[in-house]
Amino acid sequence: MCELGFYEERKVLEEGKVAPELVSETLYAWEGALSPHLAAEREGGAVGDSELIKKVERRLEEGLLEDGVERGRLDGFCVVETAGGVASPGASGTLQCDLYRPLRFPGVLVGDGRLGGISGTISAYESLKLRGYDVVAIVIEDHGLANEIPLMSYLHTRVPVFVLPPIPQDPSNDLMEWFDESCNVFNSLKDIMLEAYLERMRRLNEMPRRAGDVFWWPFTQHKLVPPSTVTVIDSRYGENFSVYKVQNKEYITQQFDACASWWTQGPDATLQVVSD
Repeated sequence: MCELGFYEERKVLEEGKVAPELVSETLYAWEGALSPHLAAEREGGAVGDSELIKKVERRLEEGLLEDGVERGRLDGFCVVETAGGVASPGASGTLQCDLYRPLRFPGVLVGDGRLGGISGTISAYESLKLRGYDVVAIVIEDHGLANEIPLMSYLHTRVPVFVLPPIPQDPSNDLMEWFDESCNVFNSLKDIMLEAYLERMRRLNEMPRRAGDVFWWPFTQHKLVPPSTVTVIDSRYGENFSVYKVQNKEYITQQFDACASWWTQGPDATLQVVSD
């Protein structure tokens, strides 16, 4: 069932106006309770990597416009939930940690509080870090094994680890008591996500001003380079740069790396790899 299009919106009344409180949307789904690559193949609902990435980007942009979010305001945020573990295949078979890498979202890793969860959580964390993700927090469910202790010992102070109370298994439970009990964890997680976002934006916006003091641009009069013309590269993955743009809104877009000049063409293959 490709393009399922499930959509749910809850609204609240604020100062005489109706405002969206929560919008949930499923971009893709399939009938079979299988790994996405198997379900997509069996049901004829394949989705290419570039198609999925563009759909997510377009939906996020549309959501910002619909909600009237202005530059510099933090009235809300969006959470993109993936299917399965970080190395689970997507609909095309590409590992999800590779599939979503062009977007370079900050990540909240949902770890495992059960037996064997320490190893699985650390492996997932390392997989994300090796690919250049910013993991801002790890969240696990309490199963009475205190998995958070060795996790915090391994991570030191690099990433906070949050522990949620056990989720009730009774299907008739509306989870309201559980949410009340978890309120402090979710509030702390929200604060950390917003703090990480603001710090990242601060660094990106400072880069054009700092670039002239840090870099040497060949054949360039540095005093004649306005900060607004400096290309800010957030990261590189494969043959693409993630480039930070500031126009009517702040966003990161993909640009193909086609700048192999004499600075990289001259050496042999071994030195080219090193220079990259």
